[in-house]
Amino acid sequence: MSELSHLARQVELPAPLVEELAADIFMGSFTPKFLTAARVAADLLEGSLYARYYGIDCAAVRSMAVLQAAQSLARGAQGAPASAAGRPAPAAAFGRMCVERAEQASAGAGSGARSWSPAANGTVIEQAQILTTHNLAVLVRLAGVEPAAGWEDLARAAFITACRLVARAHDHPYPLATVKDAAYALRQMLFHLSLCTPERQTALVDWIGAEAARQPWHTAARLAPAVAGLRMVASGGAFLPDGTALGGLARRFLGWTTTGHWPTRRL
Repeated sequence: MSELSHLARQVELPAPLVEELAADIFMGSFTPKFLTAARVAADLLEGSLYARYYGIDCAAVRSMAVLQAAQSLARGAQGAPASAAGRPAPAAAFGRMCVERAEQASAGAGSGARSWSPAANGTVIEQAQILTTHNLAVLVRLAGVEPAAGWEDLARAAFITACRLVARAHDHPYPLATVKDAAYALRQMLFHLSLCTPERQTALVDWIGAEAARQPWHTAARLAPAVAGLRMVASGGAFLPDGTALGGLARRFLGWTTTGHWPTRRL
């Protein structure tokens, strides 16, 4: 990240590259550039498979970013802590959106005060990574990055990585970190897939189903809810707020949880 940021400064590229935050020391807030990066992602991905899979309200993200930019122009500095009326600054509203999305994913929305823990922090940080695409959208939209081999090859490679990581988690005494990495790989796959043409997206979704089915039985079983969720969204469906659909047969694959992780359950 530091090298990418240095290169961006060298070429005077105003790219809001965001860091990966540590869950054990996260204090619950995000700097204004996270919202700026999320706005770049919303502009690139609105209506896409990625945005629909993760249930992103791109219009809400864009509205917060516009307010942040307006406040920055008016005050001469980004991220003022509060407005004159005492309302949170847009960066704080972005943090609140991440918390609300994390609570919904844990079926905990409206369940009371959120307790502190590295896992709870991780769920919030992951939502920020989802909304910002963890720099992928910034690199594509602002830096003009485009793979020579095309997005389809990257999508395939990312899914193969996810399969390998899910397989590695089988009978692992401490599988959570590996499952988290698998969910991150799937997120990258969804980003690359969303930049393919509609025809190639359809073909790739079919390939993903076939590739998952040919994995070892335990890997295929653990991937099945995620693949079902992808197929459902690609066909125009949507997850419930808690990230499930079809009576739990389809699930949104996330890396962090505070309530037990379905890919790690014994088969």
